[in-house]
Amino acid sequence: MGTNINTELFTDKSKSYAKYRSGYPEELIIRVLEPFPNNELVTVADVGAGTGISSRLLADAGAEVIAVEPNKAMADAADKHQKISFVIAPAEKTTLETGSVDIVSSFQAFHWFQFRESLKEFNRILKPKGRLALVWSYWDETDPFTVKYLDIITKATNQNEKRVSPYDGFPSGFLKKWRIRFLWKFRTLPYFKKVERVRYSYEQQMNTESLIGCAHSQSYLVHEGELWENLCKDIEELVNDQNGGPTNLMYKVNLFIAEPKK
Repeated sequence: MGTNINTELFTDKSKSYAKYRSGYPEELIIRVLEPFPNNELVTVADVGAGTGISSRLLADAGAEVIAVEPNKAMADAADKHQKISFVIAPAEKTTLETGSVDIVSSFQAFHWFQFRESLKEFNRILKPKGRLALVWSYWDETDPFTVKYLDIITKATNQNEKRVSPYDGFPSGFLKKWRIRFLWKFRTLPYFKKVERVRYSYEQQMNTESLIGCAHSQSYLVHEGELWENLCKDIEELVNDQNGGPTNLMYKVNLFIAEPKK
């Protein structure tokens, strides 16, 4: 995370994040590692790794993973894995050696980083034939149950006067937001070339506990008091209205793959 972002923002959410946040499609992990013939010889810097959800998927596929995370509480909440080592550092100054990794990945975190500074750092630590993989997962608004859950989250978010945006800080939120939008629309990034976008779908099996836990992991929600109590009640009512029907959350997942300009 950038120097103007509160890196302790997820400290009190680390356990919920580790337990209730969604995973990622297996075919996406295969695609990230695909340019390299032997996964066992691949080193990945997974930046903004949080509690290691994506790091474990990459490590389970055979890669050696350096999980870079600025928040120690998030790193401490991660399950241990013999192929994952954590480095407590921000995206803009990973402390990793120049040209030391095959892949730099960032799952659901890049929008928190200082845009240009982090990309410059990723270019630095990548080998000349390395790859950048940026991943975003978001709730599928074509799925009826997911939309109802999203409406509850949105309602609570709009009532929270203390919410923090990933576009706060320097550079200005407006500029940072438009740089992200440029990536999505035109597939352009400084320090990188041949940006490719690949789309996936993902389904997360949920119940009342996990739906509330997922809400608790969101940085922009209040997790105490009347607002939180009302959100929990709304989620309980949503599940009860299903009458035993599915309560799964559906996701659309975007992967951006790029090569470093060296």
